[in-house]
Amino acid sequence: MNDAEIKRIADLVAEKAGGRIADAAAEKALSTLLMRLGIDVDDPAQMQRDMAFVRNWRQSAEAVKRQGMIVAMGVFVVGLIGLIWAALKGP
Repeated sequence: MNDAEIKRIADLVAEKAGGRIADAAAEKALSTLLMRLGIDVDDPAQMQRDMAFVRNWRQSAEAVKRQGMIVAMGVFVVGLIGLIWAALKGP
């Protein structure tokens, strides 16, 4: 085995070890962040249910907003029609 092969093997070992260290550091950082946000990383099913609840809540709020706008537009149109009818009917 020559020096070039030894250096190549050493580089591969260092690269794999560095990748494992980076993976472990990233996992620890993400776990810490999620725990600080109040998300239990040990129970992913619970987190998925929480996210599904938040999604449903958002969709409900969007539906209420959309229906509220439809009602507001309806009231405006009916008021405008009533104003025009009252103007045409006269005193």
